[in-house]
Order: sequence, then C-alpha cells, then structure tokens
Amino acid sequence: MDLGVAVFAAVQLGASAWLVPSGDQVLLRSGASLGGLCWFRATLGIDCPFCGLTRSFVALAHGDLAASVGFHPAGPLLFAAMVAFVAMAAVVLLRRSRPLVERRGVMLGIEAVMLICLVIGVFKMVRS
Repeated sequence: MDLGVAVFAAVQLGASAWLVPSGDQVLLRSGASLGGLCWFRATLGIDCPFCGLTRSFVALAHGDLAASVGFHPAGPLLFAAMVAFVAMAAVVLLRRSRPLVERRGVMLGIEAVMLICLVIGVFKMVRS
C-alpha cells in the first residue's frame, strides 16, 4: 500500500516539475495548454474544492511560492506532505520496517492534511 501511494505521489510531483507554468495556465513541454481539466467546473460553472491544485503544484515545482499559494492556498501544504510521504516510504522500503499505513501517527498526519486541504478548498470554492 505504501509503495502504491508513494508512486502515485511521485508521479504527481514529477508531472508538476515536467509541466510548464505560464501565467494562470499550465502547458505541456510542447507549448500546448492542458486546458480546463475540472469536470465539476465544466458542469456546474464553479470551482470545486480542488480547483487550482495542479497550477499550484506546477508553480511550486518551479519555485514560485507566491503563485502556488495564489492558485490554491493548500497547494504547498499538500505538496510538502507528498514529498514527505515519498521520502518516508523510501526509508520504510529500504529498512523493510512496518508500513506507514499501519502507523497511527502517520495516518493521523495524512488525515489532518487532507482535512485542512478540504476545508481550505471549500472556503476557496465559496469565495469564487
């Protein structure tokens, strides 16, 4: 389970570094825009609690903390949590120790980050 979550997080972080920030857009390396990816926004016309996270991650991966926070205030927190999880999962794998998902403290930390991100996202959604 740790490995699956860590791979998912690493792919997200890697994609953030590979994609190119361009103002309020995210571009592929070819220069093509990713366009609007949120079905919630496309369907209802309002931001979902997670709108802006991709742009936030891409901005942070390219060193722009201010833009990252502007796109989604919880982006840097989630980004840091994902980096930490990948690092911890690597240590667990190398040491062959008890999985992270079996550790109460780690799970409480993950749940807290998720709850904080959701609350911030809901406030962001209500403001939009």
